[in-house]
Amino acid sequence: MVPRLAHHSARVTSSGAHSVTTTWVALLRGINVGRNKRIAMRDLRDVLQTLGYADVRTHLQSGNAIFSIPRRKPDAIEQEVSSRIKQAFGMEVAVMVRSAAELAGVVEANPFVARGANASELHATFLSAPPSPAKIATVDAAAGAPDEFAIGTRVIYVRLPNGVIGSRLPNWERVFGVRATTRNWNTTVRLRDLAL
Repeated sequence: MVPRLAHHSARVTSSGAHSVTTTWVALLRGINVGRNKRIAMRDLRDVLQTLGYADVRTHLQSGNAIFSIPRRKPDAIEQEVSSRIKQAFGMEVAVMVRSAAELAGVVEANPFVARGANASELHATFLSAPPSPAKIATVDAAAGAPDEFAIGTRVIYVRLPNGVIGSRLPNWERVFGVRATTRNWNTTVRLRDLAL
């Protein structure tokens, strides 16, 4: 399927002016894993709606939300969502957002998919910022075999032929000094589809 990359729509404000809205996907780090940081997705949707976000939807229980708002800087959205979650639930939760177009680009650029890898072996680790070339150079790819990775635009494509448990790949947050949150490939593709 070829993704549609035009994800903007014009809305008329109360003053009659047109505002361009963008569809965003928010990825919450560490939500509903084990017994800590439990947030019902219904409550998350309510929180996002109190911020004035439109067309709010969630996917699965792991902290994935889709919504539409007038175009803004991604870091401002991340801070706003994180602050409201802390206010509503008393939790410090890292939030990363990608526009629908950015997420479509992530899906299309996966080198392991292009190589024909089994989707069940694939994951995408989303980063809060691009890692520096110097830090990337410190990672010994051969040491992680048979696991593989490839660096994309604020994302690490990961192939784990033996599954997540026992993976030999490094802790990306520690190595790169940025926040990270991982989704399996089927979830990543589904979020892309929901945001289109």
